[in-house]
Amino acid sequence: MHDPFFAPYPPLAELVRPYTERLNLNSLHLHIHEVLLAFITYHIIFLLSPAFSSVLFPKHYPQLKARTRINWDVHVVSLVQSTFISGLALYQIFADRERSAPMELGGEHRVYGYTPLGGATAAFALGYFVWDLWMSARYFDVFGIGFLMHALSAVVVYALGFRPFLNFYGPTFILFELSSPFLNFHWFFDKLNLTGSKYQLYNGLALLAVFFSCRIVWGPIQSFYAFRDIFDAYNNPPLTAEEGVVVPAWLVTIYLASNVVLNSLNYYWFSRMIDAVRKRFVPAKKEKKVLAANAEEVVVEGTEVKIPPVVGAEKKEL
Repeated sequence: MHDPFFAPYPPLAELVRPYTERLNLNSLHLHIHEVLLAFITYHIIFLLSPAFSSVLFPKHYPQLKARTRINWDVHVVSLVQSTFISGLALYQIFADRERSAPMELGGEHRVYGYTPLGGATAAFALGYFVWDLWMSARYFDVFGIGFLMHALSAVVVYALGFRPFLNFYGPTFILFELSSPFLNFHWFFDKLNLTGSKYQLYNGLALLAVFFSCRIVWGPIQSFYAFRDIFDAYNNPPLTAEEGVVVPAWLVTIYLASNVVLNSLNYYWFSRMIDAVRKRFVPAKKEKKVLAANAEEVVVEGTEVKIPPVVGAEKKEL
């Protein structure tokens, strides 16, 4: 399926082509304009967030500390990005007929295949993670080393997809982002003094359901299929350039390691999220008003999730 956004801008594509081909990112020059568009768009949203947030939440946003306002604005961008990229990935899965062809042609086509729509989806994801990496470095004192390394690893993995490599599986793993809007709303409810409210309860239940479905169930299954194809391609290298390129061992190692780490983190984050939601909602007979400032914080995918202490019991160490 053709790229539904914009055709490559020839002067820009030819300008970067020698560099992308030197890095073996052979399809990146066709989508570099979308990477830049995503980066610029998300930064504009970040710059506009203080004005809109002050109007929408005049009693809360202006009262936040400076570092918390930066965090808020980054969460606004994350909310927009995760909603957009999830919708785009779903659109590609159901509408991109070129993508469905590898299901019939075999695993090597799922490993080496490329479609313009798949490239566009990956480019918008890459543009966001480049922006995320820049913000993590710029505000290192706010986000710390974990956030920086997460952004760096995402940039590397999505950039390597432009060899092209595993474009078929790109949208399936992007669907991990389906849980991110709920995670962002969870964070916003804390800052809006809605910790423990029914809104946060409903959102928390939705967060657990979606996170479990797309990251605990869907993710490992798709990882199995992806690495089955990768190892098949690695053990049966193409005989000619027309059939594809040899999958180097270092590339297999990077994808295998990053996938194992991410899936392991998903299980860890899910257990922490269950803790976070469970400890917020105590039985009515024990319920008391708890100040958000007294809550513990854990980090789920780079987002702080506040956990008020359980009323009438000792606070457990997490």
